[in-house]
Amino acid sequence: MAVWSFDRQAVKIDGDDQALVKRLAEPLREALADRHSYYAVHIDAMDRVGEVVVSIDGTNGHVPLLFRFEDLDPGYVCRVVKDTVRQFDI
Repeated sequence: MAVWSFDRQAVKIDGDDQALVKRLAEPLREALADRHSYYAVHIDAMDRVGEVVVSIDGTNGHVPLLFRFEDLDPGYVCRVVKDTVRQFDI
């Protein structure tokens, strides 16, 4: 019986704020790894309004997610991303 494995490197993550990218990279990879698809994620900090935009491009679409800085708990980000890509089949 063959076992299909997914390369977590199929989730590409970038952004201008490297500290923020480093903080969110693992929760984002965890959220997207079980989808068995390729994703490009871009993280933008909107300092003036105190929010972060996480843009997710997948093979089936695109979704931007808006988080407040105080909501950037890794577990919360993972759950929101996982639920959103599942709901919209991205």
